[in-house]
Amino acid sequence: MGKASIALALLLSACASTAGYRAPEVRIPAAFQQRLDSLAPPAAAGTVPTVASDTTPVAEYWRALGDSALDRLLDQALRGNLDVEAAQARIRGARALRTGAALDFVPTVTTVAGYTRQRLAGATFPIGGGTFPDQDIWDAGFDASWELDVFGRVRRGVQARGALVGAAEQDLREVEVSLAAELSRVYFELRGAQEQLAVAERNAENQRRTLALTRERLEAGRGTAFDTDRAQAQLSITLASIPALEARLAAAQYRIGVLAGRPPAEVAVELRPTGAIPPLPAAVHVAAPDSLIRHRPDVAAAERRVAAEHAFVGSARAEFLPRLSVGGSAGYSSADFDGLGDRGTFRYAVGPVISWPALNLGRVKARVDVARALEAEARARYDQTVLRALEEVETALVRYRTSLARVDRIEEAAAASRRAAELARLRFTGGVTDFLQVLDAERTQLEAEDQLAQSRTNAAITYAALYKALGGERAPTRAP
Repeated sequence: MGKASIALALLLSACASTAGYRAPEVRIPAAFQQRLDSLAPPAAAGTVPTVASDTTPVAEYWRALGDSALDRLLDQALRGNLDVEAAQARIRGARALRTGAALDFVPTVTTVAGYTRQRLAGATFPIGGGTFPDQDIWDAGFDASWELDVFGRVRRGVQARGALVGAAEQDLREVEVSLAAELSRVYFELRGAQEQLAVAERNAENQRRTLALTRERLEAGRGTAFDTDRAQAQLSITLASIPALEARLAAAQYRIGVLAGRPPAEVAVELRPTGAIPPLPAAVHVAAPDSLIRHRPDVAAAERRVAAEHAFVGSARAEFLPRLSVGGSAGYSSADFDGLGDRGTFRYAVGPVISWPALNLGRVKARVDVARALEAEARARYDQTVLRALEEVETALVRYRTSLARVDRIEEAAAASRRAAELARLRFTGGVTDFLQVLDAERTQLEAEDQLAQSRTNAAITYAALYKALGGERAPTRAP
């Protein structure tokens, strides 16, 4: 081999070499700015349930709330949801592609059989000055080829497909986490609407009694029509809010049915009985940011896609080097079909084949550039996914903390408004105060109790958002 050939081979080998894969490095803070474990006294050792990263079912997080209806719906959804089914199908497809890539390590064998009728021209074989007679050729056998993966093209392809299988598996986890968060959110909205409906109906009943009282006073000559009309207006406004709440209830019931993979009307019947939003944990123990973020399914899937694109770069760069294959064929050829397999009809051929795109290296380089660009895109998407994950966790933590604080304040306001309304009715009955104070106290009570129902719903919704932000990786302490 000449010096030029050796230099060319070394140059191509350097072009085809690829550094080993290293997971992308990102800057992750040592601790989250927002914390929830300080909202309540520390739990005793062994009382905080933990969730394993890859083995614990998604629904385990929610069982700490002790809501059997929610647990049942989550189990149904994880088994019957069509998005989960589609994600599982994508995993099967990715695994099939990996198997197909791995089969390139073994020889490819195909069976062949055919019939040919031919005539060779005398000008092609000028023997005797005439033409050859027509010939029948029957042939049967097999062809085989086997690429020796000297420079790792096939190996890199298998690695890439394996990484994509990992990405598809993480995508399934993300679908399951998102499904659990979405179903829980709608479930909390359902229970919150039921609570708001109960508040409206309870206040409507109080306002009916107030209206009856004003009418009695009017008939006895101790009241006015003005007071009666205002009481009627207050009751009508409260009753007008009920149809909208009933519509919200029905919509939430139907949405839960779709998420559970069941006919919406069927689930609506099961969810018709009124239930309360379960007590929420006052503290949530969150893992260190580095561990938590890297185990989020969207971040893990993005990392696997970076690994896949890196392997595809190595596979593309291996195209700079020659391919070494061993080819062969064996079978029988005969002038008539009945003679196949007879003595003298056996044939075979075997030998190495070296191919190299010497005049197409520009195209190879273009494919390598495309692979590098896709790897750079995957790394950028990974970095963006990590940043978004940090944002979602910090935002979910602060929203959950503040929503719990809001519930505490509104509970105090609702309790005070109930006492004030009862006192105002007693004072009005005794003639100590006018009816305007009764109306104002009842309106304040309705607003406070309705806000309390909304704040409890919002707190539960932020808890669902926190679960999704944490990637379903941690279980909470039980509510006191």
